[in-house]
Amino acid sequence: MTDEKLQSELRRLNTLQSRARQDEVFGGFSRAQRIEYNKRERRIHDLETELQAGADSEQSGMTGGADQRREWNKSPETDNPQSAAPQSYRSREKGFLERLHRFVKDLAPNRTARGV
Repeated sequence: MTDEKLQSELRRLNTLQSRARQDEVFGGFSRAQRIEYNKRERRIHDLETELQAGADSEQSGMTGGADQRREWNKSPETDNPQSAAPQSYRSREKGFLERLHRFVKDLAPNRTARGV
C-alpha cells in the first residue's frame, strides 16, 4: 500500500477508536465491542509501525549497519584527554605550598647574617 492509503486508514481507525472510547465512558463495551476495539488497536499499531519504518528507510537512505558504524565512529563530545582533566586538590595544594614556603623564606630576615 502507498503511504497515503496507510495514512487515510490510520485516520479512519483513530476516528473510530475515539468514538468507541466516548461510548465506553457512557455505557461500557460489550464483549463483541471490546474484541472489535482491540482488533482496531492492533491494526493502528501495525499501521504506525509500517509508516514509521517507511519514513526511517526513506530518511536515512542507508542500511542499519551503516548508521550504527557512523555513530560509533563519531568523536566523543565531552571526553577530555587525561592531561586536560582537572587536577586533584592535593596536587594543586602541593605546588601551592612549595611556592608559599619559598615566598616566606625570601621574606624572612637572614638570621645567619645577624649571627643568631
